[in-house]
Amino acid sequence: MILSGISIPMLGLVDTALLGHLDNARYLAAVAIGAHVIAILYWSFGFLRMSTTSLVSQSVGRGGQASKGFETDSIIYRTILMAAMLGIGLAVVVPWLIDPIVLLMNASNNIDDLAAEYIRIRLYSAPAALMTFAIAGWLIGLKKTKAALALVLLSNITNIILDAVFIVIMDMNSAGAAIASVIAEYAGLLLGLAFVAQYTKRVNFKNWRHWLSFNAYQQILGMNAHLFFRTLLLFFTFNFFTAQGASISDNVLAANAILLQLVFFSAYVMDGFSYAAEVLCGEATGSKQHANFQRSVKTCALWIAATALLFSASYLLMGEAIVSLLSDMPAILQLAEEYMIWLVLMPLAGMLAYLLDGVFVGAGNTRQMHTTMWFSVVIVFLPVWWLTQSWQNHGLWFAFICFTLARGFSLAAAYPALQRKI
Repeated sequence: MILSGISIPMLGLVDTALLGHLDNARYLAAVAIGAHVIAILYWSFGFLRMSTTSLVSQSVGRGGQASKGFETDSIIYRTILMAAMLGIGLAVVVPWLIDPIVLLMNASNNIDDLAAEYIRIRLYSAPAALMTFAIAGWLIGLKKTKAALALVLLSNITNIILDAVFIVIMDMNSAGAAIASVIAEYAGLLLGLAFVAQYTKRVNFKNWRHWLSFNAYQQILGMNAHLFFRTLLLFFTFNFFTAQGASISDNVLAANAILLQLVFFSAYVMDGFSYAAEVLCGEATGSKQHANFQRSVKTCALWIAATALLFSASYLLMGEAIVSLLSDMPAILQLAEEYMIWLVLMPLAGMLAYLLDGVFVGAGNTRQMHTTMWFSVVIVFLPVWWLTQSWQNHGLWFAFICFTLARGFSLAAAYPALQRKI
């Protein structure tokens, strides 16, 4: 799962490196805007991955995978259908809203057309992206982690190769990055559907009424409502951060985009242990094994803490050299180095939040994830940003650090009550 996680930000790093070495920062800035908008649109439905992992792992813990009702198979059929419908809805509705969305992101006149073009192209992949979320969650819940890795690697390696073709060889710039992503996401979906066919051995289409019944969807809908709004708040924060950086200057926006890619890289590596916590805590919850639950949390916590320390030390010692690999524009490099301290602090600030996200997803307690996110955004992030506006981009990063810390500590406050229920 760590290898799977690394491949996702690696794609963003390759996009950043290719666009960051073009002769104009506007392409990198436009993709920074467009990619964040796509992220909030797609990952607002990230509950399709998280809730599927939770439901499948708990079902396995109860012995559901081996039952004659093929419970885990039914879960993936339902979530794939839900994901397809939601993805088609996104692809049809959102194109009408792109111009006001780009305006809200504070895109300058220099990049607004490029950002809008990027978003329009990427929306063609909405059904594929959402269906792949569901399949990935199902594979993780079944501990088919090699298959989950293959799914992500195929999509991202395809994307990286096509990036090189469309951006460097065909000189398509930001539009080329978008087209590469669309093709890669459909390639990933095809492999995911092949895995579904391989691992669901008891398919019986006479049960389609069971898959479509409202009662069968109630548990999924109940979990997903909290995860949906929690994810909306999370990506509101990311996009607010991007928009405020854009309001300062295109160069600050581009520098922040580079630093955020490195933040996401460390986060996705630590998410490997978060995914492990989802599966192990989910199985322990399903089988009511309190000791296994606590042992899984402690083990994942130790590994996440060690990984966070390693990343912070690496960014402290080699951060400037790493950033120079992603761009050769002097103005962007100077700004990125000025804000490097925040990159160093982010892995340490985020490790508790990443761990407990996995624990709470695995246990199926999504309500607490939702309520603590409101606290982190409304009570911490926005007031801190407002009070530190005079610090410019430093204040924006400080507010982001405080938000990340608030996510972790608020979930930690709710953890004792969670473990008592196992």
